[in-house]
Amino acid sequence: MRRAFAALIALPLLQTTAAAQTVDAQKVAAGMAVYNSHCVRCHGEGLQNSGWTYDLRRLRPGDNARFVDSVLNGKGQMPPWRGALTEAEIETIWAYIRATVDH
Repeated sequence: MRRAFAALIALPLLQTTAAAQTVDAQKVAAGMAVYNSHCVRCHGEGLQNSGWTYDLRRLRPGDNARFVDSVLNGKGQMPPWRGALTEAEIETIWAYIRATVDH
């Protein structure tokens, strides 16, 4: 009886986890597409930096706000992307970076 009860409780959690992973995978794929359209020229294919721009692999999970600010407002050699990229697109790029670096 306890096993059946535990299974009933665990099933929705597993379904929720699987759904979240699907959404995350879709967000990462969307981020890769945006990155490849707008960022790859300077930051390198697959985040393999050419050495003359900031290496995005150095960003840590807690650097999201700094990343968003840099993308929106520019920093150093990087021009601002405000108006060219939506905040949702920037968040997908962040998901792609995290998935690539944290794998």
